[in-house]
Amino acid sequence: MELKLTKKRISSVALISFADVIFLLLIFLLISSSFITHSGIKINLPSSTTQQNEYNRNISITITQDDDLFVDDIHVTWETLPTVLNRMLVDDPEQVVIIRADQDIALQRIVRLLDVAKLSGTTRFFIATEIIREQDI
Repeated sequence: MELKLTKKRISSVALISFADVIFLLLIFLLISSSFITHSGIKINLPSSTTQQNEYNRNISITITQDDDLFVDDIHVTWETLPTVLNRMLVDDPEQVVIIRADQDIALQRIVRLLDVAKLSGTTRFFIATEIIREQDI
């Protein structure tokens, strides 16, 4: 018995619409990306053309122009800052301290803040800046 094989052309092509593909890519991008949120404290960060990676384990210290201090969005004073930092660093001493200071703050106040953080037991620091693109220069 001889079998006959015939080749037929498929006349209809099942296509997914372009809008569906874009929609699925957008959903994938939103789900797979990580969102980094910053506090709602209003400061003007200094500019920089380079970028450092933010770590998951970090302590954010913000100092405003009015000399207000915030540790992870909690208002603290200069007197209570070492105690708060010690308590946070006891849990994980490898945390990175991120200094977020207004660009118009005197350097002496930032150095004072770094000294307090060093005395609290941390040696890992970053200074937060606002990234500027080459086209903005």
